[in-house]
Amino acid sequence: FYECVVTTRNTASFKQLTNLVKTISHKVVENGGIVRSIQNHGIRSLPHRFKAKYTDREGNRYYEKGRFFSVFYDSGPGTKREVD
Repeated sequence: FYECVVTTRNTASFKQLTNLVKTISHKVVENGGIVRSIQNHGIRSLPHRFKAKYTDREGNRYYEKGRFFSVFYDSGPGTKREVD
């Protein structure tokens, strides 16, 4: 049983988030695992300010908030390394 906690920009679009979750889920399933659940923890404050490599469309480069979600799955250790 594994948990993958993902943090993204709080400005990420719904389409980007669903593509990311689908990518993680497909890697798990393709390697013989089972996705047990996906939990959205919403937008939360980050422990410190993060600097992105590039600015986004709005010109933001520094982020103090992020969107968190978790993917719970069962698989072998090789799948965990691939998902991470």
